[in-house]
Amino acid sequence: MTFRFIAPDAIRSASQRALLAQWDQLAAGRPFPAFAELKPDPAIHDPRQLVAWAVEGEGRLRKFRAMYQGENVAEAFNSAWAGKTMEQVVPMSLRRITLTPAKDCAASGCAVYMVFSTVDANDQRVDCERLLLPFGNGAKVEHLLASLQLTAVASRPRIVKHFDMQADVRLQGRIRSGFSAVVTEAATGEQRRASRRNVARAARISFARRSMTCIVRNLSATGAAVEATDPAAIPDSFRLVLEMEATERRCRVVWRRNGWIGVEFS
Repeated sequence: MTFRFIAPDAIRSASQRALLAQWDQLAAGRPFPAFAELKPDPAIHDPRQLVAWAVEGEGRLRKFRAMYQGENVAEAFNSAWAGKTMEQVVPMSLRRITLTPAKDCAASGCAVYMVFSTVDANDQRVDCERLLLPFGNGAKVEHLLASLQLTAVASRPRIVKHFDMQADVRLQGRIRSGFSAVVTEAATGEQRRASRRNVARAARISFARRSMTCIVRNLSATGAAVEATDPAAIPDSFRLVLEMEATERRCRVVWRRNGWIGVEFS
């Protein structure tokens, strides 16, 4: 199983992209941050979809022992993982697509992202998106944080059984830390009236009868920088609502650069 390097925007889930951005910002120039630095924010990512693993041993003897298992993961697999190794809790048929990425993440110190799919009882494709983030001190990875998201959640245990019978890898890759961009006035030509702080918050853009998810990368009282998967589809005026907030901000686009847009609040 080969893991090529991919761009952060290859991650489909806005909440997983936000979690990756938080990890990168915590790294602050290092290959990866320490696990103690992580303060999971429910506004960024649902903790029920997370699993934390302690990394034990080296090389071929390396094992991953569950420290925390979110409620959605426990429901999907219908078992409690705390204190057990990945080999003990993952079905034999899924070990190749679960253990190999974990070992690569621990060995490379890079985030690892995968999408694998199955077909449900109605012959509908169901994807599972899995993001692995390494944590540790110096050059040694000591913990992994895994995020799992299913595109169908009506019956998680039944869906997992389908993955046990058939699982096709559709995307896999590594992501190095250090990708977070700092948007400056020199780069954008924008004259700001208020200083901004770097953030990584999921949000929703609305216009006409459409809406789409995005990530707000920096924010001030007068404007923001927004990352979106399809910025060309966003008009020059739209409404923006950040997760966990009810306030709707009316925005006017003042610049567009490489998948980002800068907006002014009106």
